[in-house]
Amino acid sequence: MGKDDFPLQIVHPDTIIPRLNTDSSLFIGGIWGSVKSGQTWMASDGERFVWSADGLQVIYSQDGKFFTQSPRGFINEVRTFPLVAAGRSAAPWVAIAQTEVKLLMGIVAGASGVGFVVVVGTEIAEFVVENRDDFSKWENQLEVVLKARAILKAHAPVLYDKVFNAVLLQISKDVFSNIPDAVTPQVVFFGIGVIIGNVGKKVATGKFTWAGLIFVVVEQLLIRLTTGVVPKAIKITETEYRKMAEDIIKQLRTAGVSIQDGDIRKIVKEVQDHPDEVKKAFDLMKDAFEQQTVTQ
Repeated sequence: MGKDDFPLQIVHPDTIIPRLNTDSSLFIGGIWGSVKSGQTWMASDGERFVWSADGLQVIYSQDGKFFTQSPRGFINEVRTFPLVAAGRSAAPWVAIAQTEVKLLMGIVAGASGVGFVVVVGTEIAEFVVENRDDFSKWENQLEVVLKARAILKAHAPVLYDKVFNAVLLQISKDVFSNIPDAVTPQVVFFGIGVIIGNVGKKVATGKFTWAGLIFVVVEQLLIRLTTGVVPKAIKITETEYRKMAEDIIKQLRTAGVSIQDGDIRKIVKEVQDHPDEVKKAFDLMKDAFEQQTVTQ
């Protein structure tokens, strides 16, 4: 190989990996087929997890480090691996879906340069296999929160900003501030990854449970301010308001969110003015969170 074909280490993967195109591929042919995102390949130096591959470069990680290599260099190292057929059959081939790759990209983005293995405690393939059940649960929770957020953006902007976005920012850095209203599985999985990368696998469960705090706050507002299947706004006394405001402020502090009395008064008015829309958002979250308890 020429000197330009050897791997080069990527020093700051968190600035590159999240922007990669995971739909592209690199055709090798023969018994090898094509190199695609999410695959594990055996090369002359061992297993490589591919993040992106095309006619310009292959981005892969190995032993917690990230590399870029020319297609010719990558192909040569794969083809020259001794006993390649036996090596491929013995390798821990794991089918990693595109959404799961997005989750892994989110972990890198949220880790801010910390090694992947340091964050999740295992190699990439092991991590995906061990945590797939949690992925689906977390995906459902974050998806309904984001869908509810989109509803409230138009009808309850203070509730949207001071509760939904404020809690989401606490558990996932600033990723949710840039998420479009059109929620896709790729967007949700990337968000899950950012949370894991930000807080680490061991404490991620607690952080995801904090997303249920949004449900608790909205539920409290609806119970206090509305009645019936098709809710109708009702008046509350100043004493009742004070008790509710104190409870909400205390609950949000659990997630490190600060909210003022004036904001809660605005939220109360939003709920009273748009009870049907708020209830619609609440109903979206109900199945995902009504069995959850909010913990510190």
